Amino acid sequence: MALAQEISHRPPDVPGAWPLLGHIVPVLRRPLEFLPSAAAFGDVVKVRFGRLPVYLVTHPDTVREVLVPGDLDYTRGRIFEKLEPALGKGIATVSGAEHRRQRRLLQPVFTRERLIGYATVMRTAAEQVTDSWRDGQTLAMDEVMNDLALTALTRSLFAFTARPDTAQAIKEGMRALTHGLLLRTVLPTAWERVPTPGNLRFRRAMARMHGAIDDVIADYRQAGQDRGDVLSVLLAVRDEDGQSLPDEEIHAQVMTLALTGIEAPGAALGWVLYEIGRDREVAGRVRAEIDEVLGGRAVTFDDLPALEYLGRVINEVLRLRTPLVFMRRTLTEVRVGRMAIPAGSEVIYSPYLLHHDARWFPDPLRFDPGRWLPESSGRIPKGAYVPFAAGAYQCIGKLFALTELTMVTAAICAHWTFRPAGDAPVREVATALVRPDRLPMTVHRRTRTARG
Repeated sequence: MALAQEISHRPPDVPGAWPLLGHIVPVLRRPLEFLPSAAAFGDVVKVRFGRLPVYLVTHPDTVREVLVPGDLDYTRGRIFEKLEPALGKGIATVSGAEHRRQRRLLQPVFTRERLIGYATVMRTAAEQVTDSWRDGQTLAMDEVMNDLALTALTRSLFAFTARPDTAQAIKEGMRALTHGLLLRTVLPTAWERVPTPGNLRFRRAMARMHGAIDDVIADYRQAGQDRGDVLSVLLAVRDEDGQSLPDEEIHAQVMTLALTGIEAPGAALGWVLYEIGRDREVAGRVRAEIDEVLGGRAVTFDDLPALEYLGRVINEVLRLRTPLVFMRRTLTEVRVGRMAIPAGSEVIYSPYLLHHDARWFPDPLRFDPGRWLPESSGRIPKGAYVPFAAGAYQCIGKLFALTELTMVTAAICAHWTFRPAGDAPVREVATALVRPDRLPMTVHRRTRTARG
């Protein structure tokens, strides 16, 4: 029986659309309220970005129906098209056979041996940052953690660079890209060509970042040495014909790894320290576990599985403060649940929506690492927890990110305590990520532990 005969249902419209603009205004004004509220109208619902219809899947089962077929029924969606001019045709933007090819080629970047090396870089970066802290000092912890993530990422990407401004150019470029991504996704593409101050700043930041990365690649090509970092791996990769990757593709992969390895872990690290710092019970359990596992020595990659409670804290942070949306585009008319979605349609699934649905996470605004105990996490439906996406396009750097969150937090908590400073509440700010508006924290050195 034909699909059209089997299905008579079309996704319902979410109320609140504006004339001509559709849901652009509520999405931009209050995305953290708008997205979770959409689940009340169905497992698959329709919103509009101007005249563009967009289908939002809100139930774990319908999310899995979209993700499990992967690149068979879907290609990358609008949000990835917005990224391609900045990132190039790297693993974060390509689809189908090309994505599978690039994923195979990038596997050597994330072997266990390489992850062990990156873990040491991450710990060293954390130790160097905290060595400059003073007892009783109040820090803008969101900025400190973003800079720490930048340092860990750039040292993992390229251990050597003769240009001290390279990291700063990457930081500014990635911040411009992620902060403006939601706006660029919902507005028409023609808006990007308007010479607004924001668009001009964006273009300048992109140009500086691209130039810095091109310079580093040229330096590595000329040196011809394996420095044990990501760029060395990419330069050594050979395709099926035994050919090395062209500079354009290497540039795109470096850009992709920078996108996923700076802003997202930087924001997550800030939230992890915030949640530990504001709850004495959580802080006590984290530090007791670290002390027991490490015994005063420095944390290593092999210690990570034993840091079980810290792992649950990190899982809960990634549930609460998670990427806002991912997108797909249908290659043909598809059935999702009982709904028909036309070919060529934009489909959204929102980790933030799923992670804040009380059906799967009771009292969803409450921070509760106990959700991730085996007896509790086993009741969470598949598709309800997707901080790194899922299916064919799951984030290839998932283990890198989890390693960084655990290594850095353990290295800091082994020697420092911290508490939120001031009485002003910390607000969630939604861009491509959910980051704190400000995160002042006061740090104190622990006196009963010694660095290994």
